[in-house]
Amino acid sequence: MPHRVLIVDDEPRVLSAMGRCLRLNGFQITPARSGKEALLICEEHSFDVLVLDFIMPGLDGVELLARIRKLRPLIRAVILSGQIDDTITEKEVAKRLRESVEADHFLAKPVSCDTLVNTITNLLAADPSSDWQELARRMVQGKTSSIKAAKTAASELKKFRKK
Repeated sequence: MPHRVLIVDDEPRVLSAMGRCLRLNGFQITPARSGKEALLICEEHSFDVLVLDFIMPGLDGVELLARIRKLRPLIRAVILSGQIDDTITEKEVAKRLRESVEADHFLAKPVSCDTLVNTITNLLAADPSSDWQELARRMVQGKTSSIKAAKTAASELKKFRKK
């Protein structure tokens, strides 16, 4: 059975290109054009991986991921953005996202099909038993994702957007 991937991006061409790339590589794709649409889809269906845009109108990627983590705590998540400038590295962004909403990976746009497929494949190959252990540890410590933490991370990271 193919792995299920929910792709969320407010740019139709990007959404279409990522969907085509992943479909051609054997993934089952569900597209969403907004955070609100993605949240409604996640309430009804489960996915193995979530690929979402960082900056979207309304419900942005960080807040969306925090909300989806409440529904699907073990979903793998890749956040994409074309809005990061040269003053911050991808590693710094990835670290902040992991700390705030436990994003598994960050990719800067434009992203090649090979990079996207390899990133998702690597996330799916990771040992899921450690996810359960980590989630349980975070719950005991009271460190699960929160909307407040997601909003704080989003506002901090938006400072680094290209003007």
